[in-house]
Amino acid sequence: MRDTWPYRPELDLVVVSPAGDVVAYCQGWYDETNGIGEFEPVGTHPDHRRLGLARAVCTAVLHAFARAGGHRAVVYSRGDAAHPVPKRLYESMDFSVYSRTYTYVGP
Repeated sequence: MRDTWPYRPELDLVVVSPAGDVVAYCQGWYDETNGIGEFEPVGTHPDHRRLGLARAVCTAVLHAFARAGGHRAVVYSRGDAAHPVPKRLYESMDFSVYSRTYTYVGP
């Protein structure tokens, strides 16, 4: 992935525990032509969930987008009933549903 445009290492952020373990991460992708950033992937180790770490690292990436000149960010998460946690995270950061993708499976 590091060889893929528009990868920028300064947008690949992690949260490290006092023991030195990576416990949360957010990789940001920034399109400077359009001033839009995207989160993908985002995660938190199960032993460290519900502490606000994913929100903190995503917020840090949003600030990095803004410093780079960004004015908008998008997230492509499922957010459906089978995956409610990402929806809660992004809504807690004031993201809102813009569109949904539905996959058609033919006969």
